[in-house]
Amino acid sequence: MADFKVEITSIEGVLFGGLCQMVVLPSISGDIGVMRGHESIISNLRVGEIQIFDNLNNVIKSIAISGGFAEMQSEDKLLVLVNV
Repeated sequence: MADFKVEITSIEGVLFGGLCQMVVLPSISGDIGVMRGHESIISNLRVGEIQIFDNLNNVIKSIAISGGFAEMQSEDKLLVLVNV
């Protein structure tokens, strides 16, 4: 699979901006794995941890959050607004 663009932003600023293979989000209805080409979604996020993976399945970054929203804006862009 190909990489896609991810931007994770809080009130303090951008926490992550770049390319990755997959993002796991703590949705209020359970964890969601998002990859390039994922269907369009808007989801509320719960307290938990966002994990960002590279193409070798290594965690690039983990971000602890206390809530927020995620939107798959297009086939290759995920926008996440969080409270930390």
